[in-house]
Amino acid sequence: MKRMLIWLVGLGGLALAQDGLYKLRVSEWRCAPSASGVVVAQGTVVNQSGRTLNNLRVNLRVVDSQVRVVNGVPNRKVYGTNSAPIALRTLPSGAQSRFEVQVKPIRSQGVRCQIWFRSSDMLQIPTLVPGQ
Repeated sequence: MKRMLIWLVGLGGLALAQDGLYKLRVSEWRCAPSASGVVVAQGTVVNQSGRTLNNLRVNLRVVDSQVRVVNGVPNRKVYGTNSAPIALRTLPSGAQSRFEVQVKPIRSQGVRCQIWFRSSDMLQIPTLVPGQ
């Protein structure tokens, strides 16, 4: 019975992953340090999943400007990270929402921002982010 449940959960996750390449699309965003040294990322995300997504969070990581990959960044190249909920708690298919997340990195010169989205249902949601 336990194996059957694990198999069904895995099959359900695979079916969700096959819905399309990207579930979310960032239509516009910017990331910049403020006068106080806090890095702020803000923009708009669009749900392309074909279903309502709940409790989405935007994640921000400030990394060395030479780092180009999102996953697999060495710890010594990460200067700060944080997450925040998007403006809408429930995001229907086709809807868009504003987001903003802030972090005070240990370094703010020669850095770049990386963002991604997750929810309590999915670890990381495939997202098309322009310029990343």
